[in-house]
Amino acid sequence: MKSRFFSGATAFILTGLALHTSALFAQAPSSSTPSIANIPQTLTLADAIRAAIARNYGVRQAGNAAQRSDIEVTRSMDNAWLPTAGASGSWRYDYSLEPLSQRTLTVLQETQGMVSTTAGDSLLVRGVPFGAQPQQVVTPAGSHSLSWDASVGYNFFNGGSDVARIHAAQETFGADTNNFFWTRQFTAFTVTSDYLNILRTGELVIAADSTLAEGLAQLTLVQGQYQAGIVPVGNVYQQQAVVDQDSLALIQAVNNNQNAQAALLFELNVPPNQYQAYSFTVEGIDTATSAAARATVDTAITNDQLNAVIDNRPDILAQEQNIAASEFNVDITRGHLLPSLNASAGIGGAGVNSTLSGIQMNNGLNVGLSLTVPIFDAMQNRLLIQEQEVDVENARIVLEQDVEQIRSDAITAINNLKAADEALDASQSALTAADESLRLASERLRVGAGTEVDVIVAEAAVETARVNRVNAKYNWVLAQQQLAYTLGKWNY
Repeated sequence: MKSRFFSGATAFILTGLALHTSALFAQAPSSSTPSIANIPQTLTLADAIRAAIARNYGVRQAGNAAQRSDIEVTRSMDNAWLPTAGASGSWRYDYSLEPLSQRTLTVLQETQGMVSTTAGDSLLVRGVPFGAQPQQVVTPAGSHSLSWDASVGYNFFNGGSDVARIHAAQETFGADTNNFFWTRQFTAFTVTSDYLNILRTGELVIAADSTLAEGLAQLTLVQGQYQAGIVPVGNVYQQQAVVDQDSLALIQAVNNNQNAQAALLFELNVPPNQYQAYSFTVEGIDTATSAAARATVDTAITNDQLNAVIDNRPDILAQEQNIAASEFNVDITRGHLLPSLNASAGIGGAGVNSTLSGIQMNNGLNVGLSLTVPIFDAMQNRLLIQEQEVDVENARIVLEQDVEQIRSDAITAINNLKAADEALDASQSALTAADESLRLASERLRVGAGTEVDVIVAEAAVETARVNRVNAKYNWVLAQQQLAYTLGKWNY
């Protein structure tokens, strides 16, 4: 709501506020804020909801959580049904720091041969020939080693933990998806409430401006009467005090409207230094408060209808799926108490030589089955199961409480709607009476039959009646939106 709402009599107030606010916003950094080129500068409620769903921090985080849960479903299924495979190879070079003298061994070369005995038999004779020269054998300082292997493994049975993990991931994905839907609806309701608050405070600015304008007109009249000698100067001071109070009320109304705009634009992730660029309109919002329009609003709901609402609200579905996921997590832990069976197969080889090219690889195959039977784990898994079961029971209690909260919220929304309906009639009647009272008090003062105090009292009554009328109107509109939101009728 911009200064086009206000008369020239109060332009100086709004100009000062605008200059002060612009100076504050100019200091706000905006380099880290996403682009806002896709948000119209004249925002309708529908535009605001679309922008919030696309840009709001909570909605974006909920969407990422759902995406992550979807990935976890695939990950858990691959972990359960696909084998694992791996390959590795290594080269190593070892170099001895021992001196050459310690790696050198002097040996005599042995010979062997067949000789005949006197009996005509052959005899193998081994030994060192007479006069043989010693030879030196040097162990190389460096040696190369190569090794490689490739293996594949498959889990046949893991106590049912893998299957339970799949089910838990699927339930979590469903819960996060429903939570994403509900976060969008909650954001839409928050934006709707904030948007209606902007319109409400904007109309309160208009009401405050009208009250100030009437006070100024009355002040001009009283000043003229004083100059004509009709009323004492005290009447002028009394009316001047009223005008000053009305000026303060207008300043506060403008401030409330600007704060309401800031609250909404924050939901849209708009940087503060851009707040002044946006305006708002009642377009697309049904603010009709006629008796015929109010008669079409249904304020009755049966238990069967409310049960159907509870069974289909995304936030309740998300809680139910989170509970199911927690139950499967218990099964995952319970699977650790059961045996597991794994199969493996591999191929590999290794060899060592002082020269890399001289290495002779010794290759081989291997296959095997591995059965693991847990016997005693210090009661850790059994106690963990009990803890998890307690957590599941607590989650069920929270769900039960939230279901009852929905029933209470529905009753509250209906009560608010009925009360707002009655307040519309009462506020309109009060405003009509206050306007007439002010007119009569002003007329009596003009002809000298009344007092300035009567006019001041009547002005205060009109101001209160205007505020009450505006609040009653938007309480009625918001009560309808609150009931629709509570009953899960929104689809964003």
